[in-house]
Amino acid sequence: MKLKDIIKTLVLAGSVLLLTPAAADIPASSEAKHPDSSEDVSSIRQKELDMLREKYRLAYPKASEKEIETARIQLQLHQLKRVNESEVTGKNLLKNGTVSQQEARKLGSMARALAAAAVQEKQCVQQLNLFLDYLFTQNVIESIPAFRYSNYSDVRNVPADFLSALPVCDRQRKMRLIAAVKHLVEAEKMYLSAEKIREQVNSDYIYNVTPHLFVCALHNPDNKLAVRDLSAFSHFLSACTQYSPSGQDVLKLDGTGFHHNSHYNGYMYAYKTWVEYMGKLKGTSFRIKKDAYQRMCKAIVSLYLMAVRSDSDKNRIFGNSMAGRHPFYGTEVAFSQDLFETLIEVGGDIDGVPYDPELASWYNYFYKTKKYADAPEVNADGYYQFNFSPAGVYRKDNWVAVMRCPTTVFWGGEIYSRQNRFGRYQSHGTLEVLYEGGLVPSGYPADKKKKDGGWDWNMMPGSTTVHYTDWKDMMPGGNDTDRFDQKSSTTNFSGALAWKDCGLFAAAFDQDDRWGNPRFRATNLKFCKSTFAIDGMLFSLGTGIEAQGEYPDDYITATNLFQAVTSKGYRTLTVNGKDFPQGHETAIGPEECVWMVTPVTTGYYIPRNHDKLVIKYIEQETPSVNGIAAESGKETVAKAYLEHGVKPEEADYQFMVVPAATPERMKDIADKQEQGQLFKVMAERDSLHVIKHCPTSTIAYAFFAPASGLSYGTVCASGTELLVMERKDKNGNGLELALCNPNLRPEMLRKNYWESRPTPMAIELKGKWKLKPDKKVSGLTIGQNERGNTILKAKLAEGNPIYVSLIKL
Repeated sequence: MKLKDIIKTLVLAGSVLLLTPAAADIPASSEAKHPDSSEDVSSIRQKELDMLREKYRLAYPKASEKEIETARIQLQLHQLKRVNESEVTGKNLLKNGTVSQQEARKLGSMARALAAAAVQEKQCVQQLNLFLDYLFTQNVIESIPAFRYSNYSDVRNVPADFLSALPVCDRQRKMRLIAAVKHLVEAEKMYLSAEKIREQVNSDYIYNVTPHLFVCALHNPDNKLAVRDLSAFSHFLSACTQYSPSGQDVLKLDGTGFHHNSHYNGYMYAYKTWVEYMGKLKGTSFRIKKDAYQRMCKAIVSLYLMAVRSDSDKNRIFGNSMAGRHPFYGTEVAFSQDLFETLIEVGGDIDGVPYDPELASWYNYFYKTKKYADAPEVNADGYYQFNFSPAGVYRKDNWVAVMRCPTTVFWGGEIYSRQNRFGRYQSHGTLEVLYEGGLVPSGYPADKKKKDGGWDWNMMPGSTTVHYTDWKDMMPGGNDTDRFDQKSSTTNFSGALAWKDCGLFAAAFDQDDRWGNPRFRATNLKFCKSTFAIDGMLFSLGTGIEAQGEYPDDYITATNLFQAVTSKGYRTLTVNGKDFPQGHETAIGPEECVWMVTPVTTGYYIPRNHDKLVIKYIEQETPSVNGIAAESGKETVAKAYLEHGVKPEEADYQFMVVPAATPERMKDIADKQEQGQLFKVMAERDSLHVIKHCPTSTIAYAFFAPASGLSYGTVCASGTELLVMERKDKNGNGLELALCNPNLRPEMLRKNYWESRPTPMAIELKGKWKLKPDKKVSGLTIGQNERGNTILKAKLAEGNPIYVSLIKL
């Protein structure tokens, strides 16, 4: 699939669909071939090698005088004695055949310091050679245990320290040093088949080890080996872009990037190294494959689509529900403007043009620029589904709304020792609205010194939670160190359906309180919720809200509408047209409909017959992200929630969200909704939500279970859980449908490894319909039943949608 086709899909369908998982240019069984050693390096390849070596010359090593003096003292202590030109004896460095990580750091630092001394004084070259030959004689570098790729300091610094000696090595020692470091960093991974690489991709390896692989390949003085390794390096970069299975790193079909067995934007700084080295290969025959480039583009575009726009790299934030264990400050996109431009040039190089105009269109949009003047204009307003997150993202004007909820395999909050200690509710069916400009205009904590102290951890916007009154109880294990990944206990129906100008998110959730062992006092929280987004508004329903257990009677269950940290320029909270005073709080009963505009301009409408609505504009003091042992902080916040009571059964809610609202606009929207002109709730029960947008006659269905006998629109029944949207044309002779099942049906193979299974879909439509002749859908069958209704059948897989166009028979 061409990138322009992806762009068309993104803009028109509002959905990030698949590229072919099996790389067209990298067959699953392919390997990076070792050239015959008798072959000469072609003149073209030799010129490319010379060009790359000149462009990416080795930097001379640097070390302080203290480091050099320490290295010389250590050299004497090793009692070195030269046996011949290549062998040196001395103190035995190997213990049980290996070298400790601590010793490896010292030896690497010694190599760098002695090499730096050799640069300053030629006579010091002999000391360096003596030391290196000593390491080679005992195979010391090869005997260093394999690094944990997440040990960022060692895996980046130790090989770099050894390789820093290359500029002052002779040919033979360069080759021996490169061979040893290649063994240390497991460079043979580059020669695995594409199929095996796909099963072993690791974002930490890409981020930390890629620079070492490039240096070892490019600066090998044996040109044949250099060509071989550069070819393998290119193969490796390309093969790593394949879509990996289950919870493995990195790229997924919908454009999300995985680490720690789930979608994790915060760890996608691996993209930086990946694209940097793709860029180093452009202009040569070692360039990456085109389909690999397309997959990387999709990943970058998807990452940016989840975030607000900016004219620079600052304040480009995505939802806190996607922040992993770094709430609020782990929300900035870690892929720079410069690297985006590099990727655009990589695409141009592949196609033999100055730059890729299609990716350049996205760049112009995301950075609000005309830098690439000839690139087609892109407007990315619309809805996007990321069902490997699982999340729905609705973009318009200067804001982005993000909906998210965990499943049994996708965690919603990651809690580490003294990190994100109160993050279990991070994406409990959240609905966040983010504004351009970063954390402050989005109402999120922005004072890094407070480490988020002052934020009420019970209340992520849109979430449904049990409110803790004892912060200790909110931490896994009741301490500052126990780990926890917040998942559902049994449910996997969570995700989104994107369609043209609208989208639907839904989730059935039952809270898991265990992580191996019990980590929390069980509250057995459950809910079903949906959000229908259209025309710049988001209408939310919740049903089946329940919480039961042996926990305190002051722990209420609530659906949290918003929490906004106030600041200069973001202070006014409006409730039913009046300014709500700071230091005040109130509760509003079910007889009154309420509309509000938060200090950060997000509007809310709550219809009559709601549970008690609590509104507060107060200063609050809460612990920081590091736990209760750390210093707490204070913030002034405006917040509101619907209180469902203590240990409720079958509670529900309705509310509408209007981003970038003014009081005047909210008053108009509230009046129209009261008169039935905007949204109509047609069904709200545990198994089914149905909402109609009246101006467009678009009906959104969230089937949490099979249902039949429906008469809300054309859809009569569904044989499985399903997301559906339908819209008829003006004369009623044409019908458009969008369908998706975000349930990936994960089948566990072993811990954290699973395979997705398709869902056989069957829906019944009122009346007789046929497919439009020019709108065939692969894998879809259509027929009639004995009632004279139409039956559509298909297999839905990987959370992907299908779009169906029908006409009356």
